[in-house]
Amino acid sequence: MKYSKIAILVSSMMLASGAYASNTNTANVGQSGNNNQTTVTQQLNSDNNLAEVDQAGDDNVATIDQENTSQTTATVDQDGSGNQATIYQHQSTLTATATIISNGDGNTADIEQTFNNGLNAAAVVNQQGNANQGNIVQDNGDGANSTINQLGSGDTALINNVWSDFANATINQSLGGGNNAVIDQYASDGAEATINQEGSGNVGSIDQDTNVFSNNATDDDTVATLSQIGDGNVGTIAQTGVSNETVALQMGQGNNLSVLQSGDDNFTDIEQDGDSNVAGVTQSGTMASATLLQAGSGSVATVNQSGDLNVTDIDQNGLNHTASVTQLDMENEANIEQLNEGNSATIFQSGNSGAGLGNTATVSQVGVGDTASVTQTGDTNQAVVSQAASSFSNNIAIVQTGIDNYAGAASELGGGSSITINQTGNSNVVGNQPGANNYFGPDIGAGTFGSGNVVMIDQVGNENQAYADSADISSVVDISQTGDFNSAVAESWTGTDNELMISQTGTNHMADIFVTGGVSNMVSITQTDSGNMASVIASGSNNMATIVQGM
Repeated sequence: MKYSKIAILVSSMMLASGAYASNTNTANVGQSGNNNQTTVTQQLNSDNNLAEVDQAGDDNVATIDQENTSQTTATVDQDGSGNQATIYQHQSTLTATATIISNGDGNTADIEQTFNNGLNAAAVVNQQGNANQGNIVQDNGDGANSTINQLGSGDTALINNVWSDFANATINQSLGGGNNAVIDQYASDGAEATINQEGSGNVGSIDQDTNVFSNNATDDDTVATLSQIGDGNVGTIAQTGVSNETVALQMGQGNNLSVLQSGDDNFTDIEQDGDSNVAGVTQSGTMASATLLQAGSGSVATVNQSGDLNVTDIDQNGLNHTASVTQLDMENEANIEQLNEGNSATIFQSGNSGAGLGNTATVSQVGVGDTASVTQTGDTNQAVVSQAASSFSNNIAIVQTGIDNYAGAASELGGGSSITINQTGNSNVVGNQPGANNYFGPDIGAGTFGSGNVVMIDQVGNENQAYADSADISSVVDISQTGDFNSAVAESWTGTDNELMISQTGTNHMADIFVTGGVSNMVSITQTDSGNMASVIASGSNNMATIVQGM
C-alpha cells in the first residue's frame, strides 16, 4: 500500500501529540520514492522533543520511539534503497540524542538507549556504502557517548554499554570490505574504548568488564584503544578490573593481536608494523605492565604476567623473531630486544614461595638464529644475555635459583657456540673479578668468541664467583663449584680444541687457568676440602696440566 507524505506526516504528528503530557513536541517526516515506512511516537511526560525522518529512495524503513523523554532529539536521514533505521529512547532519557544517517544500499542502523539513560547519553551512526550494519545499545548510560562511522561495504559494528557511566565508545571503519568491530562494556564505570580500522578483512573486538559491582570509578579507569591499518588484521582485547589500559596499533597484512588483562592497574602498549606478526599478552594482578614493539614481519611475542609490579619490554626488529616472557609473583622485570632475523628468546621468572621480589633479566640479540633462555626462581636474581651482530646460531641458557644471584653472558663472532649457566643457592656471581679487564664488557662472566665453543658453569652453594671465556674454535671451558666462597677463572683465549676444567668442592678455593694460542691444550684443576689455590698459564700447542688439591 502506498501512502502520501501528507498522510504519514499527519499520522506521525498525531502519535507525537497523543500522549497525556505533551509539550512543544515536533516530528518532521519527509519521504520520496515508493514503499517507504515511518513510525514516530513521542509520549508520556515528554517535553521539547524533536524527531526528524528524511528518506529518499525505495524500501526505506525508519522508526523513532521516544517515551518519558525530555529535551530528547532523534534524527534519521536515509538516502538509497533498502535502508533501515530504528531509534528507541525509552524512559527518563532526559538530554539523550540519537542520530542515524545512511547513504547507500542495504544499510541497517539500530540505536537503543533504554531506561534511565540520563544526562549526557548520545549515539551517532554514520554509514556510507553497501551492506553496512551498526548497532548501539546504551542501557543506563549516564555520561555515555557512542559513535559509529562506517565507509565501504560489508562493514559491521556493534557498541553495547550497559550500565555505562563515564563510558565512551568509538568505532571508525574506513573504505574497504569485510571489516568487523565489536565494543562491549558491561558495568562500565569510567570505561573508554576506541577502534579504528582501515583496509579490508579487519576484525577488532574490545570487551571491558570493569569488575562489575566492585568498581569505584576514577578518571584513569579501564581504557582500550585499537587501530588496525592494512589487510587481514585481527585484534582482541578483554579487560576485567579497575584501571586497565591497552593501546595497540597494527600496520601491514595478516597481523594478529590478543590482550587479556584481569586485576588492577595493568597496562599494555603494543605496536606491530609489517606482515604476519603475532602478539599475545595475558596479565593478572596489580600494576603489571607490558610494552611490545615489532617491526618487520613474521615475529611472535608472548607475555604472561601474574602477581604485582611485573614489567616487560619486548622490542623485535627484523624478521621471524620469537620472544616469550612469563613472570610470576612480584616485582619481576624482563627486557628482550632482537634485531636482524630468526632469533629466539625466552624468560621465565618467579619468586620463592610467593615472595618473588626483584628478579631482572635482559636479553639483547643482534644477528641471525641466536637462542637465549633465562629461568630465575627466587628473589633479586639478575641475568644478562647479549649476542653481537656477528653472532649466528649461538645458544645461551641461564638458570638461577635462590637469592641475589647474578649471571652475565655474551657470544661474538661466529656460530654454533653455547653457554650454559646453572646457579643454585644465594649470592652466586658469574662475572669478572673486580678491576679485571673484560673483553665482553663489565660484569659479563661467560663469553664465547668464534665458532663451536662451549662454556659451562655450574654453581651450587653460596657466594661463589666464576668467570669463563672460550675462543677461537671448538674450545671447551667447564667450571663446577659446590660449596661456599669459591672463586674460579678459566680463559681459553684464542686457539683451537682447547679443554679447560675446574672442579671445586668445599669452601674458599681459588683457581685460575689462562691458555693462549695453539691447538689441543688440556688443563684440569680439582679442589676439595677448603682453602686451596691453583694457577695455570699455558701457551703454544698440545700442553697438558692436571692439578688435584685436597683430601
